[in-house]
Order: sequence, then C-alpha cells, then structure tokens
Amino acid sequence: MEKLLMAVEGEKKRFTFLKDAFKQAGFDVKAIAVRELTLFTNMSGSKIKNSKLSLSKINAIYLETPLKLTQFVEPLLDEIERRGIYCQVKKNSYYIGSNELLQLSVLNEYNIKIPRTTILGNVEQIKAVAEKFSYPVLLKLYSKGEKIQSFIANDEKMLASLAERVQADNAIIRDYIAGEVDHCAVIGDKVYNLKRMVKEDGSLQPLKKALPSKLSKAEEETAIQAASVCSCDIATVKMCKGFVLKVKPYVNMTVFTKKTGENIFEEVAALFKEKVSGA
Repeated sequence: MEKLLMAVEGEKKRFTFLKDAFKQAGFDVKAIAVRELTLFTNMSGSKIKNSKLSLSKINAIYLETPLKLTQFVEPLLDEIERRGIYCQVKKNSYYIGSNELLQLSVLNEYNIKIPRTTILGNVEQIKAVAEKFSYPVLLKLYSKGEKIQSFIANDEKMLASLAERVQADNAIIRDYIAGEVDHCAVIGDKVYNLKRMVKEDGSLQPLKKALPSKLSKAEEETAIQAASVCSCDIATVKMCKGFVLKVKPYVNMTVFTKKTGENIFEEVAALFKEKVSGA
C-alpha cells in the first residue's frame, strides 16, 4: 500500500474530506502540520526532519500552506523533488504564486494569454508612460514585494494622480478586463469552472455564490497550461474573457465540490494514484 503524507497548515474542513478520499483510493495516509517539519541545510544539501516520520517510506506528499510560508516551503519542495517523491506542487510554485510580478513574467514568457501589462521598477515612471495606455487600466502598487493597493484609472490624469498619492516601490499597469470572472479548478488535465457574476455596483459576487459554467476547449487548455507553467498539477486559475488574471497553487475543494456536483476530493486522490502508480 502506497504511503501518502498530507503536510498542510490550518484547520480547514477540506483536509478531513481529502484525507478520507486518499484512504478510499487505497493510500495509507498520515496528516501532519507543516510546522512540525524541520528543514536542516548545510554544504551537502537539505534534509527534512521529523521524529515521528520516515520520509524514506513515503510515496507521495500533498502539500498545502499559506503563501506567506513560501520561504520555508520552497527548500522543502526542493528536497521532496530530490527524493523523487510525487507532490502536486513543484519547485518554484510558491515563489511564483506569492510574487505577482514574477508570475506575470512567467506567464508571458510561455505565451499565456494575459492582459497587456507593464511592470514598472518605480512609481515615478508612471507619469512618463501614462499617455501610452488605452483606458481604463488597473493600477497595482507594491511595497517590499507585497501588493498594498489597487485602483482602476479611467484616464491619464487619474492614473498620474493615483500614483502621486501613494507611497510604493514598484507598480503594475494592465488593461482592465471588465466582466464575469472564471475560477478554474485545475486537477491534472481536468478543469472545473465556477463563474463569478458581476453585481449591479460593478463588483463581483463572492465565490460561494458563483455558478458552475462550461469553458471552451481553448479556455480549458489555457487554464491547464497556466497551472503547468506555474509548476502546479493542482491550481486555481482566475480568468476573464479568456485572459489569465492569477494562478494560485491550491483549490478550495469544498466549494467546488458543492457547486459543481463533482467530487473534487476524489478527483485529487485519483490524480495522486495515477501519478504514483505510473512512477
């Protein structure tokens, strides 16, 4: 019987359901909090330590943590890959997921369809380029690598004014794509979609009120490719009118199962079974 480790963070209801799905798929499952792992690094490499755990007997690891733990997770993923253990997220997935500037660069490098975007090294450059855009645009401001504010600018004057009022290190300006937003749960080569509708005030309805919706074949392929180039076998890909807006290295399986009528937990377990059996 294959042994699977669930290394997760937080007391989310979906972790209990997922553990049951893994067991039903034939895995011997052990669940631990990521914080229980210790990573030792020296000149010879990194080693994962846990007094209750023998990684040499583990065939697969399901890893899910908040993006704020990226600095710990990435060396961990490197060691998981070195050991040849299957994991649904790969090296660099959390770096890419936690850094929007990097993610846009990666998506663009692989010719993923994203809104036309300009990344600025400092906000002082905004005035110099303001006249080059077709409005409206979405302005996102960052400080120390974290997004601090975002605005929709309807014209050149408004964009310049917004840039003057806020202290930030760098910025993203992209074409504003208005409309319903697709939240695509990518599980291997399968895609399940929930569409968030636009309310009367122009804002989006919460995900829990989203409706299941069928994507075109081209849109499904875009979602799968976006997840793949962001080093994820399982991911949530946000899209609008075929443009990829964001990729996150996890899926809210509870919401997608409830809304789509498909058991996403079983689909995740089936993907792991396929990957481990085919190894």
